[in-house]
Amino acid sequence: MKFTKFCLILILLFLIGCSSNNDKLIIGLIKPSLDHLPFGFGLEIGTLKAEDYKIRYFSSGWETNEALVSEKIDVAIMPFTYTWTDVSQGKKVKIISFMERESDGIITTKEIKNIQDLDGKKIGVLRASTLDIFAEMFLDENNINMDLVYFRTPMDMATALKSGEVDALSYYVPSIFKFDENFHIIHWFSEKFPFHPCCDLSATEKAISDKKKKITKLIQGLEKSVNGINNNPAIAFDFAQISFYLQKEIAKQSLYHTKFVMGLAETGKLFEQKAVNKMIEKGYIVKPVKAEDVYFEIR
Repeated sequence: MKFTKFCLILILLFLIGCSSNNDKLIIGLIKPSLDHLPFGFGLEIGTLKAEDYKIRYFSSGWETNEALVSEKIDVAIMPFTYTWTDVSQGKKVKIISFMERESDGIITTKEIKNIQDLDGKKIGVLRASTLDIFAEMFLDENNINMDLVYFRTPMDMATALKSGEVDALSYYVPSIFKFDENFHIIHWFSEKFPFHPCCDLSATEKAISDKKKKITKLIQGLEKSVNGINNNPAIAFDFAQISFYLQKEIAKQSLYHTKFVMGLAETGKLFEQKAVNKMIEKGYIVKPVKAEDVYFEIR
């Protein structure tokens, strides 16, 4: 009898735990990237509450995306290229807000003095990510021919540049600032495309249907957090330095080269569609995709 009661108590506790997890919004974040700074900052200043979320960290965009399309997470902050590809393949996901902008550029060995010196060299990218597509758009704009070398994680890319496997990387903050004096940044993609979207807030259609109020609350909290970052840069610098374990100057430079703007403005959509045309050209997207099938505004 006592054993039966004990088993019933364990089952009850398990069900309570499951119910508690189901009440939370599960969010996927790319650990090395600064794109999720507004989420952490929101938790810090109180525009978001930790008890409302279950956080899952990933080392790359493709891992985050795989978790999203398999519905292991509800929402994710990740490169928009993955969501466009997902929708073209019939996956049930949507972009619900732009978020991080202007955080990427090209870093090279010191032997490369200017962008013309890139011609004929090798550049490392993450396949099908914004870093891949932005590099292609940059090369087209400047009539430069480079061999693209594809990697699965940012860590693999950094190792390849340091070992001489590639001559340059299409990379992002803060990691782009963590190389020694033998490397330098020769171009920021924002020079040609100011305020371009990079990492968006995407969600599964199931989460949009089942957890709409929680997603609305997340977006509202992120908007307040972004305002806090933009209105109090000194506080944001300090928070980035502590939470991302950055040197003070790297934190400042990273935020200087990163913009956070929420919403689904038409200018952002037009830029993403331009990038998607390059994805179609590269064969990443085979089936044409309409913008109205990709974006969903939470009301």
